[in-house]
Amino acid sequence: MNSFRRGLRNRHPLVLVVALALLVPALLGLQSWFTSGAWSAVPVQRWVRTSTDDYMVVSWMVGRLKQDPPSTPLVVLLGGSSGREAIVSGPSLARSIQAEGGPTVTARNLSSRMQRYAQSWAIVDNLPDTPTTVLVGVNLGRFTTSPKSNYNQVIGRELLLQSDSLRRWVTDYSGEHAHSYTILPGIFSALTSYLQQREKDLLYKGRLHARPYKPHPFDGRKTLSDERKRELVQKWLTRYYPAFRKVHEFDAEMLEGLVAEGKRRGLDIVIVELPWNREVVGDAFDEAMAAYRARTAAIAERYGVPYLDFNDEVDIPSEDFLDLSHLRPAGRAAWQAELARRLAALYADGTLRTEL
Repeated sequence: MNSFRRGLRNRHPLVLVVALALLVPALLGLQSWFTSGAWSAVPVQRWVRTSTDDYMVVSWMVGRLKQDPPSTPLVVLLGGSSGREAIVSGPSLARSIQAEGGPTVTARNLSSRMQRYAQSWAIVDNLPDTPTTVLVGVNLGRFTTSPKSNYNQVIGRELLLQSDSLRRWVTDYSGEHAHSYTILPGIFSALTSYLQQREKDLLYKGRLHARPYKPHPFDGRKTLSDERKRELVQKWLTRYYPAFRKVHEFDAEMLEGLVAEGKRRGLDIVIVELPWNREVVGDAFDEAMAAYRARTAAIAERYGVPYLDFNDEVDIPSEDFLDLSHLRPAGRAAWQAELARRLAALYADGTLRTEL
């Protein structure tokens, strides 16, 4: 033990060089374990930090898709918490598409709370090389995220995914992260958080118990009254609209970047307007919606991708929204049914068409 301690205190340059030579492969091996998706061999219930750990679950699902690509065409939905609450589940959406006359597909909901376009971009860059349709969900909230919060994904925060194309875009756009070649900062942050969240299992139980994940955590909350929902409308106008005006052009550029990357990879991209509570919102958000929708429509036209917006055609009352954009079970079923019908109509002989 004393000799071991002396070794730790040794400052001889050769010893430090040897230590570094041993450390670098270990760190690169750790990163490869995550970026290859190999870590998904451990069941996701062993990885989640809390029952609402979207980021770990989405990272894990992308890793599993890389390690075990589906034998049928893949459909994935990207978005924030509104996207997470928009459909019943990936498998349920797949069944609905087939019931509407579409092909047999494998579907996954890869939405997560506050998912920035940079995180969606990283997902797109890590999907398997298999026939894939990416549903890029858009709404007001996705155009209020700052550049800095998007840039964090380059180093693996919040998703444990590496994207060289995202890093190059961020570097060209801002000059930041020119030398961020690893996602080790994100991995270490996630592992530290994991140990903090699950220390009781480790210290008092001696092993990590499976922890269930709740895909729809808002279902346990009480639906807000319409009066409270109208207060949220005013809150958005006073607190978030100024942020939207500052950053929505930047977020649109990130959206275009991820669409371009998806097209470069040969993926089928479909932009989808996520659900929103028309009954309560009324015309309060018209100006902001017009601004981001104009940019989104231009992107869709430039890259030849469908842009679906069927919210005016699906009668989802306010009572089926928790608030302004998160659906309750009944609204979720209705919105998913229409999404499945639209997607089935886009498929011809199992191949996605770019126009209805």
